[in-house]
Amino acid sequence: MKPMHSCVRLIGVVAIILFLAQVSSSQPIKVEEISDYKIYINITSDSDVEVKNEITLRNLIDKPLVPGIGEIRLQKSHPMKVGFISVPFTEVKEKVKVKDVRGYSGKTNINVRVEDEGDYTSIFYEIWQPIEPKGEYKFIIEYSADLIERGIFFKTLKMPVGSDVDIRNLEIFVNSDWRLTYSEPEMDNSWHASIPANHIAFFTAEFSVLPLPELPIRGYMVFWGAVIIALTVIAVVLWRRR
Repeated sequence: MKPMHSCVRLIGVVAIILFLAQVSSSQPIKVEEISDYKIYINITSDSDVEVKNEITLRNLIDKPLVPGIGEIRLQKSHPMKVGFISVPFTEVKEKVKVKDVRGYSGKTNINVRVEDEGDYTSIFYEIWQPIEPKGEYKFIIEYSADLIERGIFFKTLKMPVGSDVDIRNLEIFVNSDWRLTYSEPEMDNSWHASIPANHIAFFTAEFSVLPLPELPIRGYMVFWGAVIIALTVIAVVLWRRR
């Protein structure tokens, strides 16, 4: 009976080991994160949007880590248009025209390339510099892109941000020579957020040349809605006077 008892105990230990191995494989250890991510966006009236990404990678393990190839995904999103009027509650997604891309860390240049993938555009960057255990590596990616949807009186930025690693502290700064009329989520000088790995957050800002206050809904909807109502009232009045 004793040999059988030993056999049962061994099977039980093996089962526990297999179970722990399965749990471990389904929950991979995190080896790196973006500890700090600052995005500076400069919007002008005539040119493309100028974007500067300041990214800090943190090694979370007690061994040296080589990050390898990273990716920044860009996508342009805007309502459908009838003539020059945007149709509310509609959305069209497009890839982005990107130019003047450069990456660097201090005086060291980083290899970068741009690729279109269907309805989005990717900027790939290569980092082969080892990060010491529990250490950090800071680098910058700059580019110009047509991220803005431009209208007669309004222009809108919809910025997707995400990564395959956790973004611990994200801050987005937006500078425009037009007045801010709408933001989602609400922006107080800048956006602050934390984004889990393999998730994408969208940040939207609308600007106008008109002297409008910051509104709880998109300004173009308020403006063109008011124009349509005014034209309808005028048409009804003129029709009744006939």
